[in-house]
Amino acid sequence: MASENKITKKDLDRLAMRSLFEQSCFSFERMQAVGFAWGMGECFRKIFGNNNDEMAGALKNNLDFINTEPHMAAILQGLIVSMEESHQDRELIHSLKTGLFGPLAGLGDAIWWYTAMPIIAAICCSLAGQGSVLGPIIYIAFWAITAIFSRILFVRMGYNAGLTAVKYIGDNAGALTKAAGILGVMVVGGLIPSYVSFAFPESLVVVGNVSIQGIFDSILPSLLPLVFVFLLYWLFKKKNVNTMKLIVIVIIFSILLSAVGIM
Repeated sequence: MASENKITKKDLDRLAMRSLFEQSCFSFERMQAVGFAWGMGECFRKIFGNNNDEMAGALKNNLDFINTEPHMAAILQGLIVSMEESHQDRELIHSLKTGLFGPLAGLGDAIWWYTAMPIIAAICCSLAGQGSVLGPIIYIAFWAITAIFSRILFVRMGYNAGLTAVKYIGDNAGALTKAAGILGVMVVGGLIPSYVSFAFPESLVVVGNVSIQGIFDSILPSLLPLVFVFLLYWLFKKKNVNTMKLIVIVIIFSILLSAVGIM
């Protein structure tokens, strides 16, 4: 694509910062559209100068419905600015935006909200549970760093690589999502003993004064929390028990076992 190179790295970084406010203009009619278009406003003004008709056309082209993962939206914004700068057909720009925001939303949700944030939240909750102030501090710092630097990276990626960057992500979306899911399962699984407490009292013994809890620990340490989590997963995944029912089941189950002295 031929480009007039009016947009600088500083402009792209400002676009990345403006994209942080994308959902501040959220509405149920157009979702993120107003904030999405506003984020690119300064770049459009630099491209079109005092040509208000072109400026209005570029903004209007991005004011229809869009609902995607906020981090990944930065890729689309960089791409759109690059295409507007090289005077691509606006119908093509609109079609690409409409066709890509859905897949990008799924990829972004899988990486950030279903993997990265739950993992860091589990780690930080474990720290906070031990009385460490680092728990909330690390969580807030992680959120802020990823929110800012991912957008800077993605805006530049979308702008510099143009269609190639989005095509690469689209071609590898399945592999990236699967890898993120595997990582999430491994980390969360490893953290089960840290925030799931399930054990029999040491006073609960069988013949020969053998502790029941000791039997389970000799088989596999933290076996009971693992089995309990898998039981809840089985109820949720295979029996379609919703989360509210699971919470009630866990509360009632815990009260009953505590009442009879088993836990």
